[in-house]
Amino acid sequence: MNDYEHSFEAKIVKYDFGTMVYTVVYVPKRILAKLDFSKSKRLRIDGEVNGVRIDAAMMPAKGKWYVMVSKKLQKQCGLTLGDVAIVRFNVADPDSITIPRELERALNANDRAMKVWNQMTAGKRRGFCYRVASAKMPETRERRVFEVMETLAQSIN
Repeated sequence: MNDYEHSFEAKIVKYDFGTMVYTVVYVPKRILAKLDFSKSKRLRIDGEVNGVRIDAAMMPAKGKWYVMVSKKLQKQCGLTLGDVAIVRFNVADPDSITIPRELERALNANDRAMKVWNQMTAGKRRGFCYRVASAKMPETRERRVFEVMETLAQSIN
């Protein structure tokens, strides 16, 4: 049973963005025609690539839209550049954020930091969450939580 509204297959290709090169899959026009871009040209998506869970953004580029497929995600999926990926997704709430447990505990323990957190844009909060969640070692995650909390504390003053 497919729990996702949208599904497509696409080759993983390089997208040269000036000084940066990304590996991406382009979203087919038949899928784009079904999506509502009236509120934003970027859409948050919830889904999977080859069965591996993703929480990502669909980004515009020169009249096309793409989803990034990082090297880490490629490794998890058993894919490489040039392979065909199966992407399934639903459009997600643009303000939804998955907060790492360590950061959530720290925020819940500090009312002033939580107040600053709640006033930030979803994108800014998502960036902090990614910084914590992308750390591999528990010690690094805790250090990054401390850094986020320090940043929030500086915003209070």
